[in-house]
Amino acid sequence: KTLSIIQEACNNIKKRHGIDIDAEAIPLDDAKTYALFQEGRTIGIFQFESSGMQRYLKELKPTNIEDLIAMNALYRPGPMDFIPLFVDRKHGRKPVEYPHPLLEELLKPTYGIMVYQEQIMQCAQIIGGFSLGSADILRRAMGKKKMDVMEQQKLIFIDGAREKGIEEKKATEIFDIMAQFAKYGFNRSHSAAYSVLAYQTAWLKAHYPAEYMAAVLTNNKNDIKQINFFLRECQQLGVALLGPDVNESDLNFTVNPEGAIRFALSAIKGVGGSAVEQLLENRAESGHFASLFDLTRRVNLRAVNKKCLEALAQSGAFDRFELDRAVYIQPSAEGQPHLVERAVKHGQAYQQSLAANQNSLFGALDDAVETADPDIPEVEPFTLPVKLRMEKEVTGIYLSGHPLDDYRLEMDTFTSCTLAEVPKYKGTGRQLHLGGMVATAQHRTTKRGTRFAIVHLEDFSGELEFALFGEDYLKFKHFIDLDGTPLFLQGSYQPRFRNAEELEFKVSSMMLLENVREEKAKRFTVQVPLSGITPELLEGLEQVCVDHPGKFTLKVCLMDDVDRYSVDLQSRRFRVDGSNRMVERLEQDLKLSFSLQ
Repeated sequence: KTLSIIQEACNNIKKRHGIDIDAEAIPLDDAKTYALFQEGRTIGIFQFESSGMQRYLKELKPTNIEDLIAMNALYRPGPMDFIPLFVDRKHGRKPVEYPHPLLEELLKPTYGIMVYQEQIMQCAQIIGGFSLGSADILRRAMGKKKMDVMEQQKLIFIDGAREKGIEEKKATEIFDIMAQFAKYGFNRSHSAAYSVLAYQTAWLKAHYPAEYMAAVLTNNKNDIKQINFFLRECQQLGVALLGPDVNESDLNFTVNPEGAIRFALSAIKGVGGSAVEQLLENRAESGHFASLFDLTRRVNLRAVNKKCLEALAQSGAFDRFELDRAVYIQPSAEGQPHLVERAVKHGQAYQQSLAANQNSLFGALDDAVETADPDIPEVEPFTLPVKLRMEKEVTGIYLSGHPLDDYRLEMDTFTSCTLAEVPKYKGTGRQLHLGGMVATAQHRTTKRGTRFAIVHLEDFSGELEFALFGEDYLKFKHFIDLDGTPLFLQGSYQPRFRNAEELEFKVSSMMLLENVREEKAKRFTVQVPLSGITPELLEGLEQVCVDHPGKFTLKVCLMDDVDRYSVDLQSRRFRVDGSNRMVERLEQDLKLSFSLQ
């Protein structure tokens, strides 16, 4: 899979920049790539993307390929205990000690720690005079704790060391160190191969983030959870993901000339492989499509059928034609065909006339066929929530925004963690404050006739499933009746009913997310950097406060980034509403940060 990602990323780079990248020729001393590892920005990097690995990379701050090879070998059960010592020795906080001066050259790359199986073997060769074949027998005996074989080999090792002038006590000490590390030693050749591959992916991500992430998305396009996971990484990198476009999207996720990733046509549900092939071939031969009618006149409508065109419309692939999505799939009156149906009939009629004309006596002289485009019906435009719901139906994700976008301030201020992070609190007993929207709520009946519900709550990061039984079901049922309802809830992991050994998330309180700001917030604080204060900024801030009167106490936090101090000032003149519009003006017009308390 990783090799496929590398190849796909190189293809993306070639398409956009005209540069041929040979992954095998990527230099192993690139500072920008090591900076990526040092900062733990390794999402999507082979072997190095777990949160634990990211934490250790930030501590280690690797500066060469040997550091990566060693970390890859150490980050597994057993040798993981030696990572803190490895890090301390690299940064000089602890001295690098070698079991014997003869082993310094061998153990220097790993700061005196035996990390690899090969080091165990070479140590037996250097100190005990073993052949590499005999050393491998010793390594296997150590790894499998074959005491009888080890005792026999230990005597041979001590004799070999004595011949090199090493005392029996020191030889025994070295042998015991080898035995300790042999239990954990990883194959260096494997770790090196993995780490070089990881380095290549990191180099691509560091130098061509959009092209690399497009390749990662392509290779995970059938896994919606992974797509959402990597989309968050795209946001962190400042790489935009644009929805599908019938004139710009390709089979896979690609990067457009402006550096944004375009959604893959093949990742839209209802758009089959033959339809994508037909669209791309026709576009390559005859240029961009001017309208839906132009498209249906040109393509094979058996491959690009009505169902396919509806899915394209729902996904936003026709948005460039500057018609609301409702126009394509919403009938103008009951019983009337919608625009996609009419476009298909229009295209079929055109193609039939064209075929008949070409087969006629005069077809060779003039095979042009004139057909007028159908009228565009007047329909009620889709609201944003409807558009988002349709996008998710056909792509699996929200592309034009997120239903919770209007509640980001509440989510940032009043929630304990994201829904994706909730499981890590299992067993802690901690009460969590969570925000999200009802993705689905399944109302069911027990064998005793009692009603209950299984609820899936969704936020920007993931989902949380919980059940509502008995009084909780009656108390909270009205909150979960409609899919898409934004909720704020409190709860914790508790023993499951009739199975105390299993924990489940139990909700203790619930309210509408739209009421949280009004009920829980008291203060609205605007952060103003001293270096950015100008008369224009102050006038703009004053105007925003005048335009948005409300109940919240206004505080201004003056921040000095140079000397690292701040002063809080409370306004006696203004109280503000802290509305989304006010937030938008502070953020976009004045470039100021803010918070609710």
